[in-house]
Order: sequence, then C-alpha cells, then structure tokens
Amino acid sequence: MENLSAWLDYTLLDNQISALLRFAGILGLGFLIRRGLSFTISRAIYRFIKKEAGNIPLAEFVRLTRRPFEVLITLTTLFLAFRQLTVPSDWDLASAEQFGWLMIIQKTFFTVLAGTVGWLGIRIIKFMALIFKQQAAETPTPLDDQLVPFFKDTAIILWTLTCFFMMLHKVYEVNVWALITSLGIGGLVIALAARETLENLIASVAIMLERPFIIGDSVVLDKISGEIEQIGFRSTRIRSDEGGLITVPNRLMTSQALENVSQRTTRRAKYYVRLAFNTPPETITQIMEMLRDYLRTHPFTNSKEATVRLELLSEFSLDIVVIYHVNSSVWKEFMSVREEVNFKTMDIVHANGAELAYPGRNLFVKEIENFAKTEQ
Repeated sequence: MENLSAWLDYTLLDNQISALLRFAGILGLGFLIRRGLSFTISRAIYRFIKKEAGNIPLAEFVRLTRRPFEVLITLTTLFLAFRQLTVPSDWDLASAEQFGWLMIIQKTFFTVLAGTVGWLGIRIIKFMALIFKQQAAETPTPLDDQLVPFFKDTAIILWTLTCFFMMLHKVYEVNVWALITSLGIGGLVIALAARETLENLIASVAIMLERPFIIGDSVVLDKISGEIEQIGFRSTRIRSDEGGLITVPNRLMTSQALENVSQRTTRRAKYYVRLAFNTPPETITQIMEMLRDYLRTHPFTNSKEATVRLELLSEFSLDIVVIYHVNSSVWKEFMSVREEVNFKTMDIVHANGAELAYPGRNLFVKEIENFAKTEQ
C-alpha cells in the first residue's frame, strides 16, 4: 500500500499520477455513457410534456435533442476532466486572464458551449412548433396553421440573437448595450446590406395581416401554379401542380399580381362546336337551343346564363361558341363537369343528324390534254 501511495504521489509534468488517473477516468466514463445519458435526459424531459405532445412520439423528441445533449455532455466531461490537471510550469504559458494559448482555448471552449446551448434551444423550439402545429390542425380555421411556422422562425431568430449577445457579454466581455447602440450608427449600411431580408420580413408581416392567401389555397403567381404548403418568416412554399416544391421569397408574393384560385366562386369554360358546312340553319338553331336548355338545367352550370351563339363562318366549318360557368372552384370538379358537357354536346349533335367538321380542301384537277384542245 505504501508503494501504491508513493506511486500515486509521483509527479509527471507537474501533475500527480492520481490526478492523471482522475483525468483519464472522467474522460473514459463521460465518453462511455454520453449516448445513454443523452437518451435518458431526453426521455425524462419528454415525460413533463407528454400530455401536450399528443400523438408526437418520444422517438421524435429524442431525434431532435439527442445530438445536442451528447455534445453538451462531451463538453461537460472535458471541462471536469481538465480541471484535474495543472499546466506544467516548464511550458511557460500565460494565465487564462492574459492573452495567450490558455485564453484562446478557454474562450473557444465557452464559445462552443454557448453554440451548443443555442443549438439545443432551437431543437426544443422546433419540437414545440410540432405540438402547436398538431393542435392547430384540430381547429377548423386554417389561420393558426399559417401562424405556427411564422412564430417558430421568429422564436428561433430571437433565441439565436439572445445566445449570441449573451456569449459576447459573458465570454468576450463585450458591452452589449454599447454594441447595440453603435449598431444604430451603422444601421443604414446594415439595412442596405440586408435589404432583401428586410423586404421579406415586412412582406411576411403584410401576408399575416392582410391574408391574401392561407395554407391550402391554390394560387397562380407569374408562371407558378400550385397549392400553398407553408408560409415562413422569409419565404412561402408552394406545391406545384406537377408535384414539385417551389420556394418563393415573400417579397415576390406581395409585389407581383397573385391570383387566389381558391377564392373563385365559379370557373369559366369556353369551347367551340364546329359543324360541317352542309348543316341546315334550322338544325344549327335546334342544336343551340338544346345546349342552352341543358346548361340552364344542369345543377353545376345554372348560376350564370350560358352563351351559345353561331360566332364564325370559318374556312372549313360553322363555329358555335359555348361559354358557361361551373359552380365550383375545385379543379377536379370543374374538369368532371366539363367532361359531362362535352359528352352531352356530342350526343346533341348526333341526335340532330349533324356532323362535326374537320379540316378539308376541295381539289379541282383539269387534264392538260383537254386544256390544250380547248386552246386550239
């Protein structure tokens, strides 16, 4: 025992063997249990919010928070381990209070620690946003579905700025209030540099206040046509009719002409019935009357009077223009009614013994020999 005690008291690089063993033990234990400990901490926190989480499983919370907790445990392990050691005097390093390697290492460590705390906070905000999104989906109004992503992005930005300024104050001993005041002097420069970001921010507030569209609305913007899927702090996501996800800056959503298709009460349809030239006028009149009666009595086309007129005497047909409105803003319902009207039009034309025209030409051929005889 005396030999063991003497060996533990042996000094290596100004540190006793016992201190080196404590250093190695803390490092080994910390790296060994960090994964299991991070899962245990995540599960313990989830128990307090399990009631509010509803259908969101524990696995989702662990997925979001496990990695930040692992990094936090690793940093704590390093901090506790290196506190067991002293810097050898032979290295002649300046203290942590003076500029040198120790100060750089110390400030780098606490900067990473502050970043990890910020990262963990952002992940928790995202999980809370999932809870609010789930609760918003249970309400009949889509307004809260639209507000959840906006406030999530706002909370993340505010939390990030708070962590950043706290790090400047605590780690680098910066006078935060003086820094914020000095930013007012260069505010114009910053505003010019972040002009597009500020425009998107103002546009997002305008979208929330004016509500030209909400999540789930079908819109047409320039060459983009699709359904609003998410309204964020900086941009709006549109699921196009082809299935692609398009991200549009909010400033473009408010500065360009946008059509909210979901706000339509009706959809307009227009087509031509092209009849052959040999169709008698009374047959044409009968076809138009039957089309008017059909559109007048159809439950989806009777809100507005239909237009059925003989519009053109074109090159190869007699053209009847048919214009009507479908009492639905849903594209699938509109196409279904349009298909019904098209089939009915074909039935009416055939029932009256008429034929649809097709492009054609009459070709007159004169024999060269007969032409020559006539000339003689």
